[in-house]
Amino acid sequence: MTIPEHDFGFDPDALNDTAASVYRMARAGRATVLHLGSGADGVSRALSVLDNLKVTRVVADPSALDAEATNGPEVYVADFEAAGWYAALDERTYEAVIVADLLEHLRDPARVLRDLREQRLLAEDGRLLVSFANVAHEAVASELLSGSSARIRWYTAGSMNRLLAASGYVVTETHHMRRPTDGQTTTIAHDEAQTYAFVLQAQPSAAGPQLALLHRQLDEVTQRLAEVETFRHQISALLEEERAAFRDEIGRGADELEQVQNKLSHVTDERSALRNDVARLHRQLARLQDEHAVAKIAMGRLAAIQRGLAKAANVIVAPIRSVLRAERGRR
Repeated sequence: MTIPEHDFGFDPDALNDTAASVYRMARAGRATVLHLGSGADGVSRALSVLDNLKVTRVVADPSALDAEATNGPEVYVADFEAAGWYAALDERTYEAVIVADLLEHLRDPARVLRDLREQRLLAEDGRLLVSFANVAHEAVASELLSGSSARIRWYTAGSMNRLLAASGYVVTETHHMRRPTDGQTTTIAHDEAQTYAFVLQAQPSAAGPQLALLHRQLDEVTQRLAEVETFRHQISALLEEERAAFRDEIGRGADELEQVQNKLSHVTDERSALRNDVARLHRQLARLQDEHAVAKIAMGRLAAIQRGLAKAANVIVAPIRSVLRAERGRR
């Protein structure tokens, strides 16, 4: 049966609503219910009116006493920060306890959780239903950063699991209330960043402390993995810098090699030109040597001619000289 939302402040059939999720989980066991805090307002009355369950509510704000309608749950006012806050409940035991958006507002939420178990307010086989805003969601984180929220503690699914384990509980169900950052609700993705709020079901368990230890060990391992991953990123960045520098060196080396190759090509051309010049000079020298040999032969021949001419001249001149000497003797 669908109930108008305005009757209880929420639609019990809504699929993506914190109060509706808490309501459906609480009514499932047809149990006696203790509802702590002002969160999921209207759930207590819906359980009383629609399901005829015996519901007790404890709130910190006295104004909530007037908010409950006739034939709704019985309501008590208590300071959850004070020891013995549960005194008015007269040692009752409940099969389901709702802690709706309360733990974020307490200085010592673990003590309230332990009180529920140690004072037997929650039956040994009972169910603890916890709802809380997810600080991993952008809108909730914005409240934290702006200082506009009355919360003094902030949780993710992981940190709430650790709190419950350390307080003696084991989480058996997790429900996501999703609100994508564009403002539209969806029930498709299980991305924690899109989860605005969580509703958890937990049970008292002696394994809680062991789970808390495992959570701490897991946190340590996760932290170490994060450190290793950070180191890996740093090494990768350094390697990339080295690769970039090496590529630059290779580029510069390639430029230098090209310059050397150009110089070598130029030298090769010069060497080829010099070889051509040497060959030309050798040819010129050979030609000169040939010309010198010819000139030497010619000079030899000329000298022989000159000697022959000298002898011929002596033959001609000697008689003349004799005549001249004889003529000078007669004078």
